Amino acid sequence: MNTNPVSRTLRFARFELNVETRELRKSGSKIRLQGQSLRILLCLLEEPGRSWSREELRNRLWPSGTFVEFDHSLNVAVNRLRERLGDSAEKPRYIETVPGVGYRFVAPVEIANETPHEDLPEPELPVPAIASQVRYSRSVRPYLAVMCALIIAALVWFASNRKGPRPAPAEELQIRSVAVLPFDEIGAGIAQEYFADGMTEELITELARRSSFRVISRTSVMQYKKNIRSLTELGHKLAVDAVIEGTVRRSADHVRITVKLVRTAPERLIWAEAYEDDIQDVLRLQRDVAQDMARNIQTKLAWQQGPRAVPYKRVDPETHEDYLRGRYFFAKRTAVAMKTAVGYFQKSIQRDPQYAPAYAGLASTYDMLGSYGVLPPANAFLPAIEFANKALKLDETLSEAYTARAIAACFYELNWVAADRDFQRAIALDPSSALAHHWYGEYFASVGNAERAIAEVKIARELDPLSLPLLSTLGRMYREAHRYDAAVQQCKQALVLDPNFSMGHWCLGQAYLAKRQFAEATSELSRANQLGTTPLVVCDLGCAYAASGRKMEARAILNSLEKKSQFDYVSPYLIASIYSSLGEKDEAFKWLEKAYDGRDGISYLVADPMMDPLRSDPRYQPLVKRLHLPQS
Repeated sequence: MNTNPVSRTLRFARFELNVETRELRKSGSKIRLQGQSLRILLCLLEEPGRSWSREELRNRLWPSGTFVEFDHSLNVAVNRLRERLGDSAEKPRYIETVPGVGYRFVAPVEIANETPHEDLPEPELPVPAIASQVRYSRSVRPYLAVMCALIIAALVWFASNRKGPRPAPAEELQIRSVAVLPFDEIGAGIAQEYFADGMTEELITELARRSSFRVISRTSVMQYKKNIRSLTELGHKLAVDAVIEGTVRRSADHVRITVKLVRTAPERLIWAEAYEDDIQDVLRLQRDVAQDMARNIQTKLAWQQGPRAVPYKRVDPETHEDYLRGRYFFAKRTAVAMKTAVGYFQKSIQRDPQYAPAYAGLASTYDMLGSYGVLPPANAFLPAIEFANKALKLDETLSEAYTARAIAACFYELNWVAADRDFQRAIALDPSSALAHHWYGEYFASVGNAERAIAEVKIARELDPLSLPLLSTLGRMYREAHRYDAAVQQCKQALVLDPNFSMGHWCLGQAYLAKRQFAEATSELSRANQLGTTPLVVCDLGCAYAASGRKMEARAILNSLEKKSQFDYVSPYLIASIYSSLGEKDEAFKWLEKAYDGRDGISYLVADPMMDPLRSDPRYQPLVKRLHLPQS
């Protein structure tokens, strides 16, 4: 009786999905599809034509207790699945959105085969008649060749590792930049992925602040989570010489980390090691991993020993896990996710009021809530300053805390000297911080130094090469330097990577508006508004309508923002921008005074092209002088 397992393959169009191995192929070529996108496809193929509700998918894929922002995660997974299948929401060939319900699979599906796997034949054992004339059957030779290759490889490995792994000399490796790929957590589901993600981010931070080589930022590497292509291709896209891969295994009171350092071109394992310690010593464990990594990448000057305000200490596991959950949600950058992050950081501090990283995380989150216009400036930037100061009182070497305090000093307090000092300190502590370089660029744009702003954002882009917001921000910096063609080209680069990136369309619309290409500007800003409306996007669409003579549409947007401001937060600076574009200077200056009084967006006054119509007005220069900008 045949007891081999059955392999079941489902076929639709030119695709085949092996249910057992979970391999998806198109015309015989393997398509990389993993994680939740693969699980969604398996669900939909169970009953083609049936509408699966979002709640059903949630119960199937995200069990109760899972820490994810469900709607966002489901949308991302479905979009990734459609991308792999070459499908679209507008003209679905495979996956159709059922409004108000969920999704269904609309293409015909058939079972391609249900046949047992065939076991490989056992190799015949050759019995030579004469020792000098060994002959093997034709069926044995392939297996013998494989066995010989394995034996030779094992002997080579044993010879090279009998005294422990030995890295090649730094001069030979010439590694100047590395990327820490997302760690895999062994033995845990998606509900615990925050732990592995947090370990990845903290190792990036620890390496960046203590090593002399460039370390790629979190945003870019997280795009390769469970989606690793060839390391050579990855090295080319991230412009790195080597990558660090790892796994995390956590038990009740222990954590085990395995890491390996691999050169990308040519692909070559340089070094590998495993670490294990009490989970309460996880901070010391991260430091040890980063230190060993740095020493094996560069034997000279790799580990920059600097002063620490406090030594590494044992940390309560629940305190650390709440902190990691906070980082997980903060990284999503949506309003809901960032508010969730605040809650977790606060829980971490409640458990341990001396835990400095949680205060720094809170400060960064409040900065973003203010910068994104989610909270009024005073409700966002004042807490950011408070928590940054508490973090630095506990540990004066936290680069993130200096960056958070500098952002608030620049965009709320208008304290340019303090902001400049803190940005410089943050970058000195962590030269690989894309966040610090990005916002230092925003600082230079605000004080009127457009070329220095471009230079800093370029550095941030090199550290985070796949960050769509940074690609778009660089376009905005070109616009503020009046280099409009460069701005258009840069924003288009972001949209090549993701045509549905709202911020990319917004920045491209701004560039077209500055070039007075009004048809293109309104088209791009309308698209941005459809993909992810925000007060910033709505405001610039109103400015485009006003500048192009479509004053009725501009005034409709203006009236809606003014009405909303009576019962909800709307930045007065945005309303002033539309009045400026309409040529109504008295109203524009009235709202600019409100923006100045509330320290609400007024720091952009000098750099913003939307304020060009006001610069010749006698009221403009006195307002600029009240900003006390540093002398260039």
